[in-house]
Amino acid sequence: MPFFGKLICVSAIWLPILSAQSVKPPTARVQLPRASDFEQKTDSLIERFSTSGRTLVDSVIELAYKYQVPMAIEYADREATTRPLNLEFHDKSFRGIVEAIVKEDPQYRVSFSNGIVDIFSPMAREVSSNLLNKIMKDFSVTEMETRLADSQLFCAVVQAAGSGGCGGSLAVGQWDPLRITLHLHNVRVYEILNAIVAQNGRAIWTVTASNLASLPQCCGLWYIYPLQEPFKSVVSDRLFRMPQ
Repeated sequence: MPFFGKLICVSAIWLPILSAQSVKPPTARVQLPRASDFEQKTDSLIERFSTSGRTLVDSVIELAYKYQVPMAIEYADREATTRPLNLEFHDKSFRGIVEAIVKEDPQYRVSFSNGIVDIFSPMAREVSSNLLNKIMKDFSVTEMETRLADSQLFCAVVQAAGSGGCGGSLAVGQWDPLRITLHLHNVRVYEILNAIVAQNGRAIWTVTASNLASLPQCCGLWYIYPLQEPFKSVVSDRLFRMPQ
């Protein structure tokens, strides 16, 4: 075979190998789209948004569902669930609107980190008896549905609190096939909930009890909801009816 013919054959063999080696492994970019997507959503400008007499809690829930942004509401007092707000925003970012709404109640703060909008009370985080502040030494789930990961966390909290049986937000059929994988150590319960919701990317969790120092007999301390339109009114209504 002529020299140039051999060269062409060798090139044909090695080029696919070199091309394959130059491609980055998929695992190197698995989490990047989710983080980038979160940042794009929270930094994007919203042409117009009005609270239209909605409460603080209802307003941020409306934003989470409309723009599909993962969110946590760690604390809900009577004022935040009953006092109407009348605010108008034009060409302001999602982040800026949420910050302005949260500032309406001095008890609240908001953070935008680790792929979730977290609305919380600094005072509530300082209460040692608050079970959401309880430090879990180890929490691990691998390729687990959101509802099951949530249930496993609740059972771990029940066990740590020395209470009886357990159960989380186990509504069958609400979640898509997305799986949660977490391996966390020495983190608080609310941080684990944030990680579950952030990794899901299409969910919101809220408290379901005002007394966070003990486990209610009827239900849990929190609930994770899908960011699907039929659940929006359920989230707001449950917070409004939450015993104070």
